[in-house]
Amino acid sequence: MNLAVVGLGNVGVDYLFTRHNVGFMIVDFIASKDKLEFVDYPTVYMAEGKGFYLIKPKMYMNNSGKALLSAPIPVSKMPILVIYDDADIPFGEIRFKKSINSIPTHKGLRDIYEKLQRRDIMRLRIGISKPPEGVSLADWVLSNFTEEEMKNLPEIFEKAYDIVHIVAKGKENLIGSIIHGQKKD
Repeated sequence: MNLAVVGLGNVGVDYLFTRHNVGFMIVDFIASKDKLEFVDYPTVYMAEGKGFYLIKPKMYMNNSGKALLSAPIPVSKMPILVIYDDADIPFGEIRFKKSINSIPTHKGLRDIYEKLQRRDIMRLRIGISKPPEGVSLADWVLSNFTEEEMKNLPEIFEKAYDIVHIVAKGKENLIGSIIHGQKKD
């Protein structure tokens, strides 16, 4: 069965280049690189690749799971990989997990976890670093990437691209080499 690759973000131009939208940015990058086009459905944007679907929920972050329940494919029964921002990881780092062991603190992921009622959700966490002193987490995740960070995003996106294709092929054992800089096919 094909992999459902869900990039988390918020809809609207106000959120386009915010840290919270890095999941959307990555699935857009994958679609562009693979020359895939998103189709506009009532609750999601979706593109079909070789062995996977790219999905962007059209509801706000906190309703990501609700959006997936109404997707035109049975996401609740498919292998799923969620790509999202993580402020507990330094900017530029990527971490992959095969499942969820406790209730997620990330509100978009939590909604997916609760609505799909699954622990076997694979996660690709993209580091955005902790907010600077005096900046709330809410303000931080909704702020735009800096110019310097924007220069580094293509390298992060390339790694995420490779990881999605590796997971779609069922070769998760190769992910560590991609995350640590040694691309393997």
